[in-house]
Amino acid sequence: MLNTNTVKSKLFILEDQPIVLEGLNRMLEGQDDLEVIGICGKLDEALEKMKQNPPNLLLMDFGHGDKPPQDIVKQIKDEVPSTHVLIFSSHDENLYAERCLRAGAMGYLMKTEPVPRLLLAVRQVLGGGFVFSANLLNSIVAGNGLRGAAGARGEPGRLLSDRQLEVFEMVGRGMDSHSIAEKLNLSSKTVDAHKANIRQKLGLDSARELLMEAVRWVEK
Repeated sequence: MLNTNTVKSKLFILEDQPIVLEGLNRMLEGQDDLEVIGICGKLDEALEKMKQNPPNLLLMDFGHGDKPPQDIVKQIKDEVPSTHVLIFSSHDENLYAERCLRAGAMGYLMKTEPVPRLLLAVRQVLGGGFVFSANLLNSIVAGNGLRGAAGARGEPGRLLSDRQLEVFEMVGRGMDSHSIAEKLNLSSKTVDAHKANIRQKLGLDSARELLMEAVRWVEK
C-alpha cells in the first residue's frame, strides 16, 4: 500500500515525439516517489508552465526548433534555475553530452538505455548527482575531455567550439557567409574567420573540402 505521507519529487517531461512522451509519462507516474506535473512537446510552452510551477527535474530531449542543445539547456537554467535537467536523447552523446553538461544539465542518457537505468538516473539527479554512461565516462577519462587533440579530421562535434559547430552545420545546409551572418547576428568577416578556423581544426585544405565535410556531417 502506498504511504500517503511520501513526498513526491515533481517531474516535467519535454519530448517532441508523442509516443515517447506518453510512454515516459506512464512509466514515471507509476513510481511511488515521483509525480509528473507536466508534459509537453514544445519548449516555449514547457517554459511557461515550469515558471508557474517549477519541477524538481526536467527530463528532456532537444529536438525543438533551430537552437543548439546547449543553448536550450542554458535557456531553461536561466528561466527555471531551481530545476535539474536530465537529457534523454537519441542524439549521439559523444557529440552533445559535454556541451549540455557545461551548459547546466546534470546528466545525459541515450534512449537505448533500459528503463531501470533511466529510473536510477532520475533519482540520482534528484539527489544532486551527475549521470554519465560508461561509454561517455571512458571517453572523458581516456581523452581528458571529449574534444580530443586538434587537427584530427572527421570529428567536428568534438573539436569545434559551440559557435564553430553552428557555422559548420549551416555551411552543410547550403548557407553562404552572408546568410549565416544574418542568422547568427555576426558580420560576414567574422563568419569567414570562423570558417578558416574550422578548416584548420579539421585539417581541410579548401573551402570546397569544408563544404563537402559539412554536407556529410549534416546528412549523417
